[in-house]
Amino acid sequence: MKRLQGQKGDLPGASPAAGSGGTPETATGSPGPGQDRFDDVLPNLLLDVREAFLSGFRPVFRRYGVTDQQFRVLSVLHSSGDLEISKLARRCRIIGPSMTGILNRMTALGWVTRKSLKGQRWGAISLTASGRKLIQQLQPQADNRSNAFSTAMGTAQLAVLVELLVKARDTAGSLDLPGTESPANARSRAPRRRQTSSKQRAKAKGSRA
Repeated sequence: MKRLQGQKGDLPGASPAAGSGGTPETATGSPGPGQDRFDDVLPNLLLDVREAFLSGFRPVFRRYGVTDQQFRVLSVLHSSGDLEISKLARRCRIIGPSMTGILNRMTALGWVTRKSLKGQRWGAISLTASGRKLIQQLQPQADNRSNAFSTAMGTAQLAVLVELLVKARDTAGSLDLPGTESPANARSRAPRRRQTSSKQRAKAKGSRA
């Protein structure tokens, strides 16, 4: 945990802390051949943790012929019910264009279907009977893996880890750095689409005729 306490070089773009003669050091403080502080930069550590965590689930996913992203879609729909595509993408942490391709493939496999909703341009995504059966078989095995991780970490340490990750996410999302703009401010400054009434659209159509 020492490297996560704001030492110089722990953030992207920061210069590695020099050891004897500027030689990069390992996490134990001794120089390591072919290693540098890049391995201990926080974003890279988070990516390493994500990959290590998911590696325990992938054998289960492969057994059922699903990908990481498809499992997320199945799991969210199973727990939350039908969802509009943009909400589903946010819950699954998948960007819109990628979600469209994923849903197209899952529809072709017969796992999900699209329902029309009044007032909704894109409708909602729901599980089919085949998709529901699949996630009911898969979810308990994924839960067993999650429980094994929780046990290995320990309840107290896991609670601290979750608390720190939530704080890191919220801090990073609101941080203003020189020459940049925080995501929250960028969203508030983004131009909003002008709403037009049915009368305005009819008038514009008439003027073009």
